[in-house]
Amino acid sequence: MGSLAARDVAFAGIIAAVYAALTILLAPISYGVYQVRVAEALTILPFLYPVSILGLFVGCLIANIFGGNGLQDIIFGSLFTLIAGYLTYLTSKIKIRKLGYALAPLPPVVINAFGVAAYLSQITGMAYFFVVQFVGIGQLVACYFFGLPLLMYLRKKKLIMRYGNKT
Repeated sequence: MGSLAARDVAFAGIIAAVYAALTILLAPISYGVYQVRVAEALTILPFLYPVSILGLFVGCLIANIFGGNGLQDIIFGSLFTLIAGYLTYLTSKIKIRKLGYALAPLPPVVINAFGVAAYLSQITGMAYFFVVQFVGIGQLVACYFFGLPLLMYLRKKKLIMRYGNKT
């Protein structure tokens, strides 16, 4: 990725702020086993904007400080978002573009479903695979129902900005 320009740092900061604000404002559905963390729609951003990986990590870290699930969630939940962001970035390298777009939301779904469930099941006393299912369903909603359309919209906007509107 190279060194970060001031513009990149500012962009990552905006992503962090939006992620944290969305999560905290929608707290009743953002935390716990039965969650649809709407801010997770932003985890598609590394597909188009690699610098957003850092913003997602920081935003998740801030949001998890306010979440009430303790140090495990603050540390591991944020690290899972960092890993998922990097894996989403890697999906942009897939040569078959449509496949890359379809797979872009998948890393946050899988990483969070299995990763977050590892400590959330201990915190709640619920069975691990039960928690995997519910966190996974929430992630599917956030990443595919909200995130994938966002990716398609941003991709189109990016192409228009780069090449002009030739429709």
